Amino acid sequence: MYLAKIRLNLFTKIFGFSLFIVLITILINYSFNAIFLEKFYIYRKKELMLKVIQNAKIVYETQSENNFENYVYDIKESKGIDIDIKNSKKSRMMGSHMMRRSDSIDNIPYNKFVDKELLGNDAKILYYGEELSRDSGIFVSTSLSVIQAHSHESNIFNIMTALVALAISLGTGLIFSKRITKDIGCLNEKARKISKLDFSENIEINRNDEIGDLSKNLEKMSKELSTSVSNLKSFVSNASHELRTPIAVICTHATALLEHKEIKEDEKRKYYEIILKVGNEMKELIENLLILSKLDSTVFRLRNESVNLKKIIEEALERYDIIELERDININLNLDTENVLGDSRIIKLVLNNLIQNALKYSIIGGDVKIFQKFNYLVIENTFQGKLGNEIEKLLQPFSRGKNAEDFKFDGMGLGLSIVSKALNLASIKYEIKVDQNRFIVKLKILDN
Repeated sequence: MYLAKIRLNLFTKIFGFSLFIVLITILINYSFNAIFLEKFYIYRKKELMLKVIQNAKIVYETQSENNFENYVYDIKESKGIDIDIKNSKKSRMMGSHMMRRSDSIDNIPYNKFVDKELLGNDAKILYYGEELSRDSGIFVSTSLSVIQAHSHESNIFNIMTALVALAISLGTGLIFSKRITKDIGCLNEKARKISKLDFSENIEINRNDEIGDLSKNLEKMSKELSTSVSNLKSFVSNASHELRTPIAVICTHATALLEHKEIKEDEKRKYYEIILKVGNEMKELIENLLILSKLDSTVFRLRNESVNLKKIIEEALERYDIIELERDININLNLDTENVLGDSRIIKLVLNNLIQNALKYSIIGGDVKIFQKFNYLVIENTFQGKLGNEIEKLLQPFSRGKNAEDFKFDGMGLGLSIVSKALNLASIKYEIKVDQNRFIVKLKILDN
């Protein structure tokens, strides 16, 4: 029922549009015929008559009477133009077939086009004459009744053409509406399934037009939505899992403090410290989740401003200096460029996460290098354990490397995911690689 309605609407539009085009074409053609056709026909005839009279004068003056009469006959047959000579000797010079309009040219002036109606006939004759000598002249004439008959026949032909065009439009509209609605039905069914989060079927419409492009875009959207929904489910599941553990710890310790009044003060303090530590971890997790949400939002607007890169790095090192001191990290900062163009929020977010990771995952007594190499800012640190080919995995939310799990490093696995999303949002090229026991991140921000 739905497809039948679409087909009927589409057919009505196609046929209506075709009818409109046919009617406009007929109207324009009729208007041009009524206004310009006769004028154009007379204009062309006048040009032809001028050429004929010039040639006739040459033949008349340079060739025999017989040749002239043959020329007159040929012009009459081929061009529909009569040639007459007006002088005192015309009866001797012209054959009787050439004298049928002699009375009509008596009052025709030279070098001027004149049209006359024949008595007892609606036909018009167009005359033109030029002087040959003092007492003679040559005249050409042609009937204009042809254009009148032609105009009538042209109108009939236009009506017949319009009827044929309408019949073709009717058949074409039926064929195209049926074909188009079939593909539209497929797209509609696919869209209905997508609205119910069913991405199981692929769209197979092979067309090189707008509907083909629409099907490809709908298929692309379906795959992207399927991936996004899967990632969202995984994200919610991981977030729930990560929040469940600290909540359980807080509830357990809070319950113990409430139910066991005899707990000693030093043990209570230990419980409080655990609750505070877990609470801070939850706070950090929620803040990171909010950051990820903002980076995924379409309303996030980038700014292009001057950013003091060296100051941001120094502030990040100062912020995490407790990690530096605890792990006895040697920091080497070497920058030639201090200011860059970019979004200070993005750059600060990225550098804070990268520097925190570099300090946290470095071996005790290791080193962290931050330096400029051509247009790249490079952050490099030594690390413990093995990573292998885990770089792509590390960019996913809640994903941590094997060394982080083996050595029980604190963290939720969101740092590099935030970095990746922020850099992609700002269109900043980056490279992350592992070289033996060194973790290296390169950011192309020094030429922005």
